[in-house]
Amino acid sequence: MHRILLSFIVLLQFFSVFADDPAQNGGKKQAKWVFVSEKDGLKLYERNHEGSEIREVKAVVTYQGTIQEAVDIIFDRLKHPEIFKYITFSDVLKKNDKCDWSYNRISVPVATDRDYYVKSCRVDNKDGSVSVTWVPFDDPKYPVTDKFVRVADNKGYYKFTQVEPDKIKVDYYIYNDPGGSLPVFVKNIASRQAVTDTLWTLHKEIMKRRAASKK
Repeated sequence: MHRILLSFIVLLQFFSVFADDPAQNGGKKQAKWVFVSEKDGLKLYERNHEGSEIREVKAVVTYQGTIQEAVDIIFDRLKHPEIFKYITFSDVLKKNDKCDWSYNRISVPVATDRDYYVKSCRVDNKDGSVSVTWVPFDDPKYPVTDKFVRVADNKGYYKFTQVEPDKIKVDYYIYNDPGGSLPVFVKNIASRQAVTDTLWTLHKEIMKRRAASKK
């Protein structure tokens, strides 16, 4: 069951750094980040989220790639079902030069299928880094049905910084509640593990696309 939830959260998460800015949180002081672990250069942190037992998670890692390669993958929405086996459907409802608005369905063994809307936007920061933020939204095209658990709380960001010509630093933040009746402690464990998998999956896809372009 833990693996099922982990698979779901990994896919959900793949999709400026407002979450750490008190001005973007009504001036409220945020809880302090607590170091969780480090493996293969990826540092993982978590903190309490006001009004919820589900914790926020962030990670920092540096690996080979460019900002544009990473951003291209995130916004290649219709290809996500090919990258992640549990994504069964993705539809881009609207898109402009900075944002897209998408609807997505996820199917995993045993657990009830999920669906969600997410608005993702590119933010070009003054220091040359690029953020991709996401927040939930709603649209009447795909109403709530008994077939899916609608995920309503899902927000976060990537922040990509080009530290060398072919190396990027990735700062990642996520807070989401995948819904369902599983215990909170299971959701928190799965969320921490899923963040790591999400970041390495992104890197793997960058390398895969490079290899394909050379053929």
